[in-house]
Amino acid sequence: MGFNRDSYAARIKNLRKSRGLTQEQLAEKMNITSTYILKIENGKQTGSVELAVELAAFFDVSLDYLLSGREFKAMDQKQNLRMTIAFLSELEAKL
Repeated sequence: MGFNRDSYAARIKNLRKSRGLTQEQLAEKMNITSTYILKIENGKQTGSVELAVELAAFFDVSLDYLLSGREFKAMDQKQNLRMTIAFLSELEAKL
């Protein structure tokens, strides 16, 4: 999965709508113009990396998801949890 401008645009539009926001409201929250949001949602522009980071944080999604649509799989989460538990167990043993 690579970057696809149209898919990126659709994800932003869907996230905005899922929050019940208009383009104007999202633009205000991101401190940009509604025209800029319109161009992003229509796939005419992608916006800056900084804006993508802000959008990901605002919508509480990973930047990876926002840019590529890739979501963490349950296996990834389990593996990350096991690594965290192992790390914490090592720390506890050292105390």
